[in-house]
Amino acid sequence: MVCLACGTRPAGTDSGRCFGCAEAAPGWAAALKPANALATAVSVLLGVNAVMAGVLITVDVWSNVLTGRILDGADDVGPGDFEPLKAVARTLDALLPSLLLATAVVFIIWFHHTRKNADLLAPNGHRMGRGWTIGAWFTPIAQLWIPWQLMSDCWRASAPLDAEGRRSQPSQATVVIWWSALVASVVASRTAAVLTRHTDQMDSIDLGNLRTGIWVEAGGAALRLVAAIAAMLVVHRLTAMQRARRADINPLAARAAQEARTKAITTPTS
Repeated sequence: MVCLACGTRPAGTDSGRCFGCAEAAPGWAAALKPANALATAVSVLLGVNAVMAGVLITVDVWSNVLTGRILDGADDVGPGDFEPLKAVARTLDALLPSLLLATAVVFIIWFHHTRKNADLLAPNGHRMGRGWTIGAWFTPIAQLWIPWQLMSDCWRASAPLDAEGRRSQPSQATVVIWWSALVASVVASRTAAVLTRHTDQMDSIDLGNLRTGIWVEAGGAALRLVAAIAAMLVVHRLTAMQRARRADINPLAARAAQEARTKAITTPTS
């Protein structure tokens, strides 16, 4: 007999459901709605973040080349050579706050929706409540690990099922790379901000210290690039897993199984 809920896998439990549907919340098949549109919006914003990080890396590398030439005593390099690079950097600084805000808002909305789906698939598979998908980002210290913990739980809850309905254990390497790169990029960016203060006063700054700061900033931008790409993969993969769980339902077979079970229960035995 097939599962009464999904109509796809054999009913491996006393409830007449496969292992996956027995673990899931009642009515999960009808309530689960993959966040396809939100995932697309988040991916586009993350892609723009990745492009901007790539531009910043280029600016920082070229700035370091010019700074190195000054330190080597080159006579054909001066403060004016940095002006085009500063103009690009100022443009990035002007655009970045709005982009980061838009990305954060859409990502959190997607995350909350995805966690809602994960709650349907595995109500008892989460270490923290759904509200933390929003609150964790604004909680000092805890924001360094709770979002990763929440994402890890969603990842496990949304994992594909085998032929008997048991959840698999997909690799979480992408999730680890995303979160590690994101946290490291924040640390690098703040360190670089301290080292590159007063860069407009070229005659009074320590060029060696400035060059170190620019390298740290370039490293932070590279980490943001990695984090943005990894986040795109996480969003795509997690949304796809939930979409696959929703698509892996045969309502006609489930209805037939339910009717057969009801008939077997209600039909008196001779």
